[in-house]
Amino acid sequence: MSEFLRLSLHEDFTYAKGIAYSRGVQWPAFWISMAYVVVIFSLKALMANRKPLELRLPLQLWNLWLAVFSIGGSLVTSAALYNEVSKYGLVASYTKCQDFFEGYSGLWTWWFCLSKIAELGDTIFLVLRKRPLMFLHWYHHVATLNYGMWSYNERTAFNTWIVWLNFSVHAIMYSYYFLAACKIRCPAAVAQCITVLQITQFAITHVILFHVGGIKALGGEVDASWPVYWYCLIMELSYLALFGNFFYHSYIKNGGKKFNREKQPAKKEE
Repeated sequence: MSEFLRLSLHEDFTYAKGIAYSRGVQWPAFWISMAYVVVIFSLKALMANRKPLELRLPLQLWNLWLAVFSIGGSLVTSAALYNEVSKYGLVASYTKCQDFFEGYSGLWTWWFCLSKIAELGDTIFLVLRKRPLMFLHWYHHVATLNYGMWSYNERTAFNTWIVWLNFSVHAIMYSYYFLAACKIRCPAAVAQCITVLQITQFAITHVILFHVGGIKALGGEVDASWPVYWYCLIMELSYLALFGNFFYHSYIKNGGKKFNREKQPAKKEE
């Protein structure tokens, strides 16, 4: 923890310093993700014959800090990505590890990867409140956490866009979750738009990955290893399929279950 604080508060953050720290965290993070799967299904079984916990205030605070963190990350990485594209060009922004991973934006990128460990807490709230535990939810957390740690340590250039897109979508998503935790009911169309944004981020990532794959296959220079590339491509393809299926069942099939639920009268507080 002392090393984490030292790097976080140090004025001269470098990618090399971030990697030196995260390499020591990569395998513990993997085992944490494996333990996470065991814990959430154990908790689900434990809660089977128990009443759901409300946890309203803890849930509000949880979503609030993630919303604020994501908004901050989106603002910082938006400026950094704009500067990257302006200075080096669009293609170089996802094929070369440059300024984005250094200094202030580099620090936020490092925080982004480490924050995927903390985000596992989302599922704890889900299970304790006896909400549906979908495969999409826990698989997404496990796959993203391990990709983030591994790809960061491997100096993966196209993480510029992945980090920016994820921060930006999460800024909106966790703000929505915070409002929901505060019992502020938003139209189902808002949730639909968030899912569209999630699918859009995967679509943009695929365009980048296909271009990167073509460049590498033709012998071009890209700051990314083939193993990390294939992991990312398969992960993103699975996300596109899973989120697309979720969108279909939530907003299209039989009028959309979320839209149908919205038409029902709100439950009165006891």
